[in-house]
Amino acid sequence: MNSIAACSEPGEEHPPWRFPDVIRAGGRIEKEDWTLIPYPPGNAPKPKATGKAGLARNTGEAAAPPDLVAGLAVPATGKLIVPLALWQARRAALQARFDAGEIALWLDACEEVEALIAAVDLAALPLLALDFPKAVDGRAYSSAALLRKRFQYRGPLWAVGDVQRDYFAFMFRCGFDTLAPRAGRYTRAQLEDAAASLGLFAHPYQGAVDNPLPLWRRVRRSQETRI
Repeated sequence: MNSIAACSEPGEEHPPWRFPDVIRAGGRIEKEDWTLIPYPPGNAPKPKATGKAGLARNTGEAAAPPDLVAGLAVPATGKLIVPLALWQARRAALQARFDAGEIALWLDACEEVEALIAAVDLAALPLLALDFPKAVDGRAYSSAALLRKRFQYRGPLWAVGDVQRDYFAFMFRCGFDTLAPRAGRYTRAQLEDAAASLGLFAHPYQGAVDNPLPLWRRVRRSQETRI
């Protein structure tokens, strides 16, 4: 099951996900007023994005049927992050709220960035969220890098789902500017400690989305050779 669909409270099948504290690039911890609409549970296998056109394989994750996605309840008010498939199915009904900045999108790990590009004007998005079904699932890193580098997306880019502290620095390096761990995953004190620890990675050796130059290109060394 998708990690976002798995956030249900007892007695609720797939409630909206209201964000607790989020971490911004630079280590700021802030509140948010966006609500994420998860996919309902399903039993159809999801394809896995492989980076090669026309090539996909099953991951064993369960996906909601398209008719169930199209029928998802959407609150009439508030700022909502909706699944790409829901936007594709009900764009006409959601367009006015999108134009008003009240509708944003999230992309499942198995969904290709190209499908998002075909479905929406990136420049008009108030924000985009990418899902991590598991902390060790790297597909969202690749999607973030593609969005920032190839498709020149400059808007807010959130990491949602199984967002764990050990990977915070890597997520920022790949282009995310907001990390939204699951509600209850960390206490405020743990988040503050994690945000402070980001300073330990102030001078990474490799180039990445946040700074394409490797360390040896950023630091000038003396021409003197010492033995």
